[in-house]
Amino acid sequence: MWSWHICPSDGTFDHGETGKGQNGIALILAVVSVFLLTVAVLQTRAGVNLAEEIVVSGAQEMQALYMARSGLALVSAALGEDETQVDSFQDDWAAANDKGAVPIAEVGWAVGKVSDEEGKFNVLDLVNEDGESDDYTDFAAQRLFDLLVELGLGESRAEEIVDSLIDWMDSDGTVTGSGAENLHYSSLKDPYACPNDLPASVDELSLVKGIGAVLLYQGEAEVPPLIDFITVYGDKKPGDRFRRVNLNTAPIQVIASLIPDMTLELAEEIAASRDGEPFNSAAEIKDVPGFPDEMYNENVAGFPDDISLAVLIDVSSSYFSARITGETTAASSRAYGVFQRKGQSVELVYYRGF
Repeated sequence: MWSWHICPSDGTFDHGETGKGQNGIALILAVVSVFLLTVAVLQTRAGVNLAEEIVVSGAQEMQALYMARSGLALVSAALGEDETQVDSFQDDWAAANDKGAVPIAEVGWAVGKVSDEEGKFNVLDLVNEDGESDDYTDFAAQRLFDLLVELGLGESRAEEIVDSLIDWMDSDGTVTGSGAENLHYSSLKDPYACPNDLPASVDELSLVKGIGAVLLYQGEAEVPPLIDFITVYGDKKPGDRFRRVNLNTAPIQVIASLIPDMTLELAEEIAASRDGEPFNSAAEIKDVPGFPDEMYNENVAGFPDDISLAVLIDVSSSYFSARITGETTAASSRAYGVFQRKGQSVELVYYRGF
């Protein structure tokens, strides 16, 4: 156990813990020296100016953060007032995507992007309720693979990401194809464990082999950020095998990867139709020019016969995210929030300020 050695009155010192004791005293003296130097600097005019700059800078950064958080509050309020039967980018909650900078209290402004999380592919469908794979999760894996390839990733990279996501969430320690379990993650320079559980947030996906922070948030080369196309937020409807995709807000690539027979050209027609007038029901997709009538209820070949386009799509959502940047004349700060809407009630289920 560490102990302090008292210096006797004759000026001698007990060196029983010579190395450790001297190191501890040296650290204390260093801290005291820095404190005294700081006091001396602050007693000068330059020091006073420095202190003022630190205080002002901190206050401006705090203002910017509250601008960002105020932006999240505006999104929450818009979601609470919105009609819940149909959600599209023509709703008030999506206004931030077109408004640009919004002034707040004559102090600063906020600018941001609001997304419908249920317009994206939900990676939670890659495992079933028991944390295992089955014919339905295999279909979800095929959808994600097709989406990643459509976004511009090579087939080997797409396969690595799909397999690694399965391994990240499944309940066993067996490596799936090109995936990874604890052996891989524990050997990294900054190791961490493979949770074998569902992700707590979309940010967690940056830790998965094959993805990383750059691909998730910024994109790589011609590949756009994955965060705009995949999510971990959303619930299944009673009796459903999959978390449905909102046709009114889904990117064209997500629509194109819903079923194998869906072409990119048809997905573009669907997007053009909903951008002109949002779908009021999933069945209205059959009114899109060039849409084959049989495609809506037709079983997907090679998978369980209860899988069809009809059970994969919807026109309303419950989970939304917002990325807001708050700015003053001298500072900026960002906030990211995910909201769950239940009727007119809106709850912030995830928040990150940075």
